[in-house]
Amino acid sequence: MTQTGKKRFKVEVNSALCKECDYCREVCEQGVFESSGLFNQAGYLYLEAKQDENCNGCMKCFLICPDFAITVELEEENAPQSTDSTRSAAARTR
Repeated sequence: MTQTGKKRFKVEVNSALCKECDYCREVCEQGVFESSGLFNQAGYLYLEAKQDENCNGCMKCFLICPDFAITVELEEENAPQSTDSTRSAAARTR
């Protein structure tokens, strides 16, 4: 946690998987996502988490991404918790 007691989250978009469907940007009420202005190898303009300091950890972006391109991690001083294993488990059940 930060000095103010507010939890901080690190949001990352895998640029190789993102197809700029914009679902994450639509569901994010915190304005975390913006276009990178760059193309990935598949030819898509991918999104970036340019304002991840605004993230409140609601996980809407993580849950709505059809390409499993988003990870959200709780930032802690000792050991950050990752949602990668949750997303991986969900992908295997499809």
